[in-house]
Amino acid sequence: MYRMMRSGYVAVLLLGVAMLFWVGGCAAGGGGGGAEAVTGDGGTAPGPEGAEGEGEGEGESPAVVGPGDGDSGEGEGEGEGEGEDDGGQIQSGTLTAGTFDDGLNPGVFEEFVSDVLQNDPGGTLPTVALGSRVIITVRNDQGQAVPNAHVAVVPAGQEQETSELLDAPTGSDGRVFFSTGLDGAGETETFDVIVYPPDWSEPLFVTGDLTDLEWEVVLPDTAATLPGELELAFVVDATGSMSDELEYIKVEMDSIASAVADEFPNVQQRYALIVYRDQGDQYVTRTFDFTDSLAEFQADLTEQVADGGGDYPEAMHEALAEAEGLSWGHENQARVLFLVADAPPHLEFAEETLERVRNLRMAGVAIYPVAASGVAEEAELIMRTAALTTLSEYIFLTDDSGVGLSHAEPHIPCYMVDRLNDVVIREIAAELSGVRTYLDPAEAIRVVGNPVDGVCVEESQDTEPDGQ
Repeated sequence: MYRMMRSGYVAVLLLGVAMLFWVGGCAAGGGGGGAEAVTGDGGTAPGPEGAEGEGEGEGESPAVVGPGDGDSGEGEGEGEGEGEDDGGQIQSGTLTAGTFDDGLNPGVFEEFVSDVLQNDPGGTLPTVALGSRVIITVRNDQGQAVPNAHVAVVPAGQEQETSELLDAPTGSDGRVFFSTGLDGAGETETFDVIVYPPDWSEPLFVTGDLTDLEWEVVLPDTAATLPGELELAFVVDATGSMSDELEYIKVEMDSIASAVADEFPNVQQRYALIVYRDQGDQYVTRTFDFTDSLAEFQADLTEQVADGGGDYPEAMHEALAEAEGLSWGHENQARVLFLVADAPPHLEFAEETLERVRNLRMAGVAIYPVAASGVAEEAELIMRTAALTTLSEYIFLTDDSGVGLSHAEPHIPCYMVDRLNDVVIREIAAELSGVRTYLDPAEAIRVVGNPVDGVCVEESQDTEPDGQ
């Protein structure tokens, strides 16, 4: 259904997909534990403690089988490159995932936050007080979305230099997110909106108020130029429970690299990697800044080994602080970050984590969280907030692949399941084109509820066929 993007995109996206694969070795609570080796009967055997260098370079990859009688590569999907090859190695395109857009379903997010906070009588979780949520869309006089326009919001009548609440570039769809709660507007209801064209020429001044939560701004005589560069960062929990994701990358690296070609020569690509663990581990964060060399990115990734942890939360806040410091561009880029994790930050750093998310939003970075197995309410709250406020989608692994331990069911009423690699490609395509496309229900692996173009719709309201 979907056209394949540039092979270079596919290569690096599948690297990110690979980080997520085979969470069967993960502890159900996520987070800690030493590295595990996956045995032929679907069980796990503990690996040596502190084996930082083990498995690097050309170490052996685990052979993984699905649950049950240990058969692999048979039944559904046989002959289609799913599951294992004849050599017992995992193949790409096996892992499955769903997505959800809380921006299209605001009542769902509000109910989820309310339920989570009711289950937190000690008040340890952040309240996620969004206040009024405003979507500011910048278009030119031909009605086209203007990417990378620069939007500032201040309380009406105040100086931008001293009272700025928002300063962020628009995405490729011309939109930017403003939250009166998260952005410190207090009781203010009327705002001055200053919009600079992408070339920082003469700004346009308009007024917005909270009687309408969708503010449209028209920049005359402004070109609508889609991003000419993709900046793609992976921020990955590298504690012991995530070890098999990194091993999967090593298995697939050569074949992925061979698929790189120049199908979209006008879009440059840069890749960055941050791996993180927790305080007391061999390291807390390791950062590899953007490079335009896929080979260099692959080499950095190959050297990483998952280990450490020991408790459920990890140092997510420090990893996102490192992500802020990456050399993000300030011109016509699509800035995309995949946050791959199975555990939340320590609760005492939850507010700081959301502040890091806000800073990345101000830099124009779309954060796509990818929830692995063991994700409980605390992690889901942080990750869904990151997706909502950066106008992206929440991605979560599902059990439909038939491999690994059970994945946590998200607290959402509707979604469709697809191959994870196809999900990731669609998300990147949306950031480059400014148009988000949705899976046809007839092509979904599984449909939960009644999603229609990303919106959960009551069955009686749906005029479309089920398509299942």
